[in-house]
Amino acid sequence: MNYNDMFLKDKTKILDKSIPIVTNLHNKVMQYQNDRPILCGKKTKYIEILNNYSFKEDPQEIDNITDSLSKMFQRCVVWEHPGTMINITPPANLNSVALSSYVNYYNPNFAQDEPSGYLVLAEMIVSKYLAELAGYDWKKAKGIFSFGGKGTILYAVKSSLNKVIDDVSKKGVSNHSIKIISNEKGHPCHIEVCDWLGLGRDACDRLPVDKDGRLDLERFECYLRSCFEEKVIVPCIIINGGTTNEVIVDDIKKVANIRDKLVREYKLDYTPHLHVDSVIGWAWLVFKDYDFKKNHLKMSKIELKKIKEQLNRISNIKYADSFGADFHKTGFCPYVSSVYMCKNSDELYAIGNKKTIPIEDIEFGEYSPFEHTLELSRSATGAVSAFVALETFGKKGFQELIYKLFSSGEKIRSYINSYCDFEVINNDTLGFASLFVIHKTNSTKRYNDYLTTSDSEVLDFLEYNHQFYLYTLKLFEEGKIAFKITFSKSYKPYGFTKPTGALKIYNTSPIATEEEYRDIIKKIHDVKIDFDKINSNLTDLKYAPVDFVYR
Repeated sequence: MNYNDMFLKDKTKILDKSIPIVTNLHNKVMQYQNDRPILCGKKTKYIEILNNYSFKEDPQEIDNITDSLSKMFQRCVVWEHPGTMINITPPANLNSVALSSYVNYYNPNFAQDEPSGYLVLAEMIVSKYLAELAGYDWKKAKGIFSFGGKGTILYAVKSSLNKVIDDVSKKGVSNHSIKIISNEKGHPCHIEVCDWLGLGRDACDRLPVDKDGRLDLERFECYLRSCFEEKVIVPCIIINGGTTNEVIVDDIKKVANIRDKLVREYKLDYTPHLHVDSVIGWAWLVFKDYDFKKNHLKMSKIELKKIKEQLNRISNIKYADSFGADFHKTGFCPYVSSVYMCKNSDELYAIGNKKTIPIEDIEFGEYSPFEHTLELSRSATGAVSAFVALETFGKKGFQELIYKLFSSGEKIRSYINSYCDFEVINNDTLGFASLFVIHKTNSTKRYNDYLTTSDSEVLDFLEYNHQFYLYTLKLFEEGKIAFKITFSKSYKPYGFTKPTGALKIYNTSPIATEEEYRDIIKKIHDVKIDFDKINSNLTDLKYAPVDFVYR
């Protein structure tokens, strides 16, 4: 093996050496390209593939390696395809993919600036932009890229423990009664983080929501009072800044006001940390300077009203102590591009028992996030991808992208409602996803009617919808349809004690057309007509995971 070809001292030859390798792989992957939401490939058991692999004694030619790697692209999701409707995962923009890939040639470790050069500025600049969008003082705020949305929650809870419990990093929390507040619409990772931090899942209490899916403020205040009266420590309050299915944003300002009022009333020596889980909803902040009167995007009246309402809600993020943003969700970046934004950088530095270095004073050689981050090894991909996306699109570009997805969702819901045996159950949503149910032909009942009838009737109706979903999966695997919807198992309507589930279309392609979506909805209805002619008795995969892309 010629190691000089593998490790180039002369960096001017990087592209000369790498482009043929990437081109070779690309050409091989293209054999799996088709007009469907996934690349070609049949389902099989992993063991059947793994049995063909053994660690070779001798070095392998790159052509053999690209042969092997290209096969692994089978069944990869094509996020740009209009029929890809399974999750809040948009296609990654080409600039972010290309430039963050190039950065990896220099193998920077964002644990420090020394091994990264000034590339760490990407993280600082993104932090500044987000702070300004959120209404924070960017010189006092700080952003840290982490391993995902769950990482942003972990930082919030960890930071809050450090803030409210003396010497917690040394002595732990065993002598304290602790509750972390979330709510019924919050992501399951709020509970999972409490598990990972050793607090236990029971430490996370999920409070009720109102009919709009937002935290019930009256119940929240009562709960907080009971904690303070019983001397239970509440380090962190996690509220929603855009939930997965419905992009629900809690009333951030009122939650902060209630917290502050009770802290004064009970004369507490700490203030619970308020974190907004806005990994999806942060993107609406780009409309901060949008001229709603001139309306250059030519939004309809209802679209203007909804986007302005969502902006008003998420703009109150300025009252929170921290928030999360996933650029691999509503930032059109590759995985993983999650950032934890903290209003007061002192709280992040405190995790490592360090004093804050003012941004006005810090110079090259003094930036060392590893001292207060979970990771000692930090990839540049997230920060560089986000920086490139923000520079590529600017505020107006992001406005167009978010509006395009939102407008497509509005059209999809109108297409669904045009069929009498289809019913959208989230017509008032301020987000992208369309939740809907199907009814048997000639049925006079609507969704809400089933929620007030006998359990057996509800179960029959829900099983009918779930069977339809499984039937679409079957047709998809047989290559008879070119769309893939999901069934959100965790969906629970207001006032219902258990999840009912709902069919879901999550449109995330900014290049799909109105005509393509209209044709897909028509095809879904055609499938429903065929479905009603059979007796479906399909089952999920034997080891199908609990809601992941569906939750």
